[in-house]
Amino acid sequence: MFVGRKKELQALKKLIDAKRANVALVYGRRRIGKSTLVFQAFKGKSLLVFEGLEGQSKSAQITNFIQQLAYQRNLSLPSPRPKTWREAFLYLYEELKKEPAHLFFDEFQWMANYRNKMVSELKFIWDGYFSKLPGLTLVLCGSIASFLVKKVLRSRAFYGRTDLVIHLKAFRLSETKKMLPNKGIDEIFEAQLTLGGIPKYIELLQDSPSVQLALEQLAFSPTGYLVEEYGRIFLGHFGKDSVYEAIVATLAKNPYGLQRKELAELSSATLGGTFSERLYELEAAGLISSSTPFHKGLDSKLQKYFLSDSYLRFYFNFIRPKLKSIRAGVQENIFQKIGQSAAYKAWLGREFECLCINHAKRLTKILEFSGIDFTFGPYFERSNKAVSGVQIDLLFARADNVITLCEMKYTQMPVGKKIIAEVERKVEILQKKFPKHTIQRVLITRAKPTKDLLQSGYFYKIIEATELLDDAS
Repeated sequence: MFVGRKKELQALKKLIDAKRANVALVYGRRRIGKSTLVFQAFKGKSLLVFEGLEGQSKSAQITNFIQQLAYQRNLSLPSPRPKTWREAFLYLYEELKKEPAHLFFDEFQWMANYRNKMVSELKFIWDGYFSKLPGLTLVLCGSIASFLVKKVLRSRAFYGRTDLVIHLKAFRLSETKKMLPNKGIDEIFEAQLTLGGIPKYIELLQDSPSVQLALEQLAFSPTGYLVEEYGRIFLGHFGKDSVYEAIVATLAKNPYGLQRKELAELSSATLGGTFSERLYELEAAGLISSSTPFHKGLDSKLQKYFLSDSYLRFYFNFIRPKLKSIRAGVQENIFQKIGQSAAYKAWLGREFECLCINHAKRLTKILEFSGIDFTFGPYFERSNKAVSGVQIDLLFARADNVITLCEMKYTQMPVGKKIIAEVERKVEILQKKFPKHTIQRVLITRAKPTKDLLQSGYFYKIIEATELLDDAS
């Protein structure tokens, strides 16, 4: 079942139907559904698919390329076989002249990642040969975003030659709901909170009687798909470089983020260009993110880094501490016990805050910001003699001098008037910092508000979490 990706699919189909030759770049995290999107877009079209081999040499990549072509076109292997990428691409070109087809280079980074001049050779062949074939679409696809951005988007070789760029993101709640039509609302939320809307992971939940039972089998049994997924992610993206893992592990222990210097110290890493490059690659991979207070520039010293991948947060908090027992298969019903714990419920609360941030666009629709310019983001300050420390995960600063402060609660218990004191402390700090602004209070909650909270009129708007399930975004 193909779900969502309406804009991406439309853009790809438009490119495919063009009369001239085009290049598209599709990238995103592993298991995000890149190949599924491409195959859906080319449905009913002639498409030759070439997939790079992870960790293989240049000669092995070329051999694999020719073998894939021969298999798809029912050809005998050429003799002599191409030994360079130029020879391989020219061989492909001759086949395309005989029988036109579109091209899909999947896991492109593995084809090109051995200093073998593959990208520059492809550019040469594209300019002189492929681009002359009317209606040809070449899709370059991969999961190592930093490589694709540097080697394709920003490289001298392909600069200005990419007609469409798609950075594929995780599913929103509305799409997860469509993937799990037989699951209840609470289960849909739990699936999103634990697995972050990664299509492959959500797909694995479909046939299970319940999300919790599926998580038990997938994440807490010796053969569970999600048990070793962490290792696959890191080996595929970063090889055996332990600093990447140290950064991620450190951020997992600090859910409210760390500034660059703090992160380097706690990760036992050295500040400098190499550390910055690693942060960039982790961000490009979608595993971490950075943010600054909404009123500060991107280069602010107050910038914080966060672990942004929900599966990794789930892994570090609950799978990794039990990894030895899981692999040994000595414990049963591990997740059943975890799911009833206070630690898990508190963790879901924090994940709900992240979910709301990821659905900021949907929130602007609910809050009816149409026609009003705004910025959004977090606000945080350290404690000092003059100011009490505060972290506000999401607020919107509007051009009409209104700041909308969003308080987010994921709890099974009704939310009562007790929350007012908690929010009012944040309001007072904001009001001192921005005296000319009106502070608008908004509550986003999974549980129903109590009658006395509703009657208080304290909140400008109370948004029930189920409103985030709506397709409008």
